Amino acid sequence: MVYRTRSERHQKKRTFDKKFNKKTVLSLVGTGLVIAPTTAALLPQESYAEEYQPSENEASYLINQIGTSAQQIADSNDLYASVMIAQALLESGNGNSSLSLSPTYNLFGVKAYGQEPSTWMSTKEYIDGQWETMDEPFRVYNSYEESLQDHAAVLKASSYSSGAPNYEGTWKSQTSSYTDATAYLTGRYATDPDYGQKLNALIEAYNLTQFDTPAQAGDTTDSTQETEVSAASETTSEKTQTSSSTGSTYTVQQGDTLWDIAQNQGISLDELMANNGLTDQMVTVGQQLNV
Repeated sequence: MVYRTRSERHQKKRTFDKKFNKKTVLSLVGTGLVIAPTTAALLPQESYAEEYQPSENEASYLINQIGTSAQQIADSNDLYASVMIAQALLESGNGNSSLSLSPTYNLFGVKAYGQEPSTWMSTKEYIDGQWETMDEPFRVYNSYEESLQDHAAVLKASSYSSGAPNYEGTWKSQTSSYTDATAYLTGRYATDPDYGQKLNALIEAYNLTQFDTPAQAGDTTDSTQETEVSAASETTSEKTQTSSSTGSTYTVQQGDTLWDIAQNQGISLDELMANNGLTDQMVTVGQQLNV
């Protein structure tokens, strides 16, 4: 099955101390990304959150709440539970962002598209080199477990256009350790150049590798089969992509969104908008975009 991703979270660029202090964590309140699997839409847009001083107890409390579920979900999806939990801590501000609390349970700042349950919240997006405040719809989940399941689907999703996995570099079967996964996420899932370093620091500080399980022998085969099915389905697609001297162009099809196109082409929404001089996300059928 081909999933359509919608989640890339971008944190505010800042220097990250080599010596990690558990009491200082960047809270991504209202993170907007990054990506939508089966029924949801996670988008890759930059979100800004205020910095605050959460206590170590807050992080431990969230870990106790989601640790077992994250371990089970990550294990069944060939993912690192340690990375999943670290992302939840970082992007929800140790579970203190309004979006991550009941009744929304949105740990990863997943934005909503279509008819899925949602709530509107104010967030900051990094557009054309500057932060802008806007109201956006965010997914509403029934539980943390549902939010974790949705996030796992994002990391296992395949490109809508090519059928290739979007985040294969985060899978246990394709990596040597969790540090390979966090390095792969940097610049792909989030544009923050320190994203992987921040995740590693959280993993080490809270010993999150205790939740990791060995890769399963059948994971690689399963992922290969999924990719083949995805690629086969794309052969009947009417989407058109042609090469040009400066790169590639894409012809907008019925039902396309700018976010979808960016994800399918493996670039960020901001980069796609910059490549085409766009100031908003409106596109029309037949429009040619530089990708």
